[in-house]
Amino acid sequence: MLQTFLLQSTTDLYRFIETYRQRSQGISVDPDFLKHTTVRIFQDSDQPGEWTAGYFVNARPPHRYFDVLPAAIKAQILEDSPIREEDVAEIGAIWMDVKALGRLGRWQVYLFMLADAYATNQPFIVGGTVHAQIRDFQMQVVKHPLFEGDVELAGQVQRIWEYYANREEMWFDFLNFTVPEMRRHVSRDTINLRPAPYRQSA
Repeated sequence: MLQTFLLQSTTDLYRFIETYRQRSQGISVDPDFLKHTTVRIFQDSDQPGEWTAGYFVNARPPHRYFDVLPAAIKAQILEDSPIREEDVAEIGAIWMDVKALGRLGRWQVYLFMLADAYATNQPFIVGGTVHAQIRDFQMQVVKHPLFEGDVELAGQVQRIWEYYANREEMWFDFLNFTVPEMRRHVSRDTINLRPAPYRQSA
């Protein structure tokens, strides 16, 4: 059974940072930044303590997706798009153990991801990636292009794609995309997702 909980302790936040760094070619996250975000992880109830996925949702400036851009480009993007920086919830530092989660587990992670972003009440949701395949998948839901170009990440130049969605339209697009997929792959076995209490570390 897949479980999920929010991280609170400094120990868990540092573990999250290290896990993401290892899975993202060295990209790090500032621990002070994470203290002002929602950080969620997932684990199998049969393997407590073995995390299988995680992400953060940040609903206030500064936003990592904007701050990684040169100042002139950031200013131009905000001028050309309908969004304002103070109206954004960004979903970032996403990582998943795809094999451990399975297809339905991945859908459940994405469902919580959008729910956490929606709960911020911000009118726009921003996402991004350095992987073209992930971009194509995520833009089925977060579908409006925001930026494509080369930036410096973890000491190396990488191509990044950023995109956004209106908080109201994303649910229609999520269901429109996922329901047919779930119908093709769901079996008689039901995967239950049970929220767990806040994790407390020693």
